[in-house]
Amino acid sequence: MQPKLNKHIVIIGGGSAGVAAAVSAAQSGLNVILIERSSYLGGKATAAEVGTICGLYAFSKNETTQYVAEGFVKEFAEELKTRSHTQPLHNSIGMHYLPYNIEAYKALCDSLLIKYKVAVHLNTSLTTIDVKNNTIQSITVTNGLNLFTIECESVIDCSGDGVVSQLTHLPLIKSDTYQAAAQVFTMQNMDSISEALLGMVLIKEIKKGIDSGLLESYYDRVSVVQGSIKNNEVSFKIGIPIEVTYIGSNSEDIKAKAQLMAKTLAAFFIEYIPVFKNAMLHHIAPEVGFRVGTRAIGHYILAEEDVLNCKKYNNAIANGAWPIEEWGQDKRVHMRYFEENNYYQIPADCLISKTLSNLFFAGRIISATDAAIASARVMGICLQTGYAAGKLAVGHCLKTPVNQTITLIQKELKLNH
Repeated sequence: MQPKLNKHIVIIGGGSAGVAAAVSAAQSGLNVILIERSSYLGGKATAAEVGTICGLYAFSKNETTQYVAEGFVKEFAEELKTRSHTQPLHNSIGMHYLPYNIEAYKALCDSLLIKYKVAVHLNTSLTTIDVKNNTIQSITVTNGLNLFTIECESVIDCSGDGVVSQLTHLPLIKSDTYQAAAQVFTMQNMDSISEALLGMVLIKEIKKGIDSGLLESYYDRVSVVQGSIKNNEVSFKIGIPIEVTYIGSNSEDIKAKAQLMAKTLAAFFIEYIPVFKNAMLHHIAPEVGFRVGTRAIGHYILAEEDVLNCKKYNNAIANGAWPIEEWGQDKRVHMRYFEENNYYQIPADCLISKTLSNLFFAGRIISATDAAIASARVMGICLQTGYAAGKLAVGHCLKTPVNQTITLIQKELKLNH
């Protein structure tokens, strides 16, 4: 007979959104349990080694950065900045972002969940969900050795691929193909060089390698991870030239190609680029960076025009200040911007299931179109939607009117400042 745990707020996924949701929910004093399939927290921020947090700051050409939301989001970023010994960076277009240290990110997530007494189950996957009367009654999970069932008051899906909606056969927002995947890898023992100069050298030498037949044409999809040069180490991000469909062996094919490309580039750098003559491949990030996937359907689906027109909502639970960032197979990236010094908002209805009464979602699987999620998927916004989902789940458990919970979220994150 499977062991059962008492009723909990259960969070699926321990990435940026999941950690934010766990902290938010646990602040209420209710029982919170987090299920994470990996052996550590942080999601794509740590496993795919993204390296920078986007969406924390206002879209502005001002030299100084200004948080687009405060409260937990600002506290998280400030502590990460201190632990990582980094400062925000920005480009000439007005995009501000925060470089971070991967191990610092893991440690911060760990410390927060310990502080708020969240029960964390790593190396654990969701297997089945029991639904009655459009309400999740319990979930069953496995750690590879044992199955155990958790009775649920509320469930927050922060899995990144809508696993709860998939297992309960709910309608999903799907595409034939998704944004291109990327792989991060790190070189060590390179000679001293500035990031700007390395970027120019990289473009020149990769082109020569392609023109001479040493590299395939798609190897030009490589760039320096901004802010990653430190102690003669540098990280690179390479786009993978296989369409993302999640059908059959697609994910495994992409992972195999990513490994091959990272190793090929590392060898090319060492042989043909002088600054790497004494360098070596330090490591390849454990996971490929899959940017988006299937998403849940909420009471509202955030749309492209909402983002580009900077739409505001009375029931807003997050401020979005990152442009629409779309990575395709035939180009590096296509950016679409809204007006400078403005932002759009995400309404609570994008986080509340249209079908199941006690299901909420956050992060990369909020209810949004392909274009809208191309902005809302970035970590700074995931921290906001995760925090909001935690409060909405608590409100459901305590039977608090939703409008009161939304007012609380707006006040805590200072969304209307």
